[in-house]
Amino acid sequence: MNKENGGFKLLKGLVIGGAIGAALGMLFAPRSGKETREKLMGEAERLKAEIEKYAEDFSEKAQEAKRELEQKLAEVKSKIEEAADNIKTAATKKQREAANDHV
Repeated sequence: MNKENGGFKLLKGLVIGGAIGAALGMLFAPRSGKETREKLMGEAERLKAEIEKYAEDFSEKAQEAKRELEQKLAEVKSKIEEAADNIKTAATKKQREAANDHV
């Protein structure tokens, strides 16, 4: 258990040391605060544009899928209507045949 605590303490120290090092690096970087903010804003704008691009691509694909689905539904509807007409015609024909057989 002591070794686990020592390993945990070492890991904790490394994480804290890394965070402190990163913070000091940001504070003492050769860039001014203004340059750092500008760089961060530029990166944020780039990421925003990339997200918008993916959203637009997704929207176009969704619209295309909708058009394809509507087309397939129209085809199925047409086939169902055709089959219904055929069944109706066949039923009418059978009724006439049955009526003629009884006469």
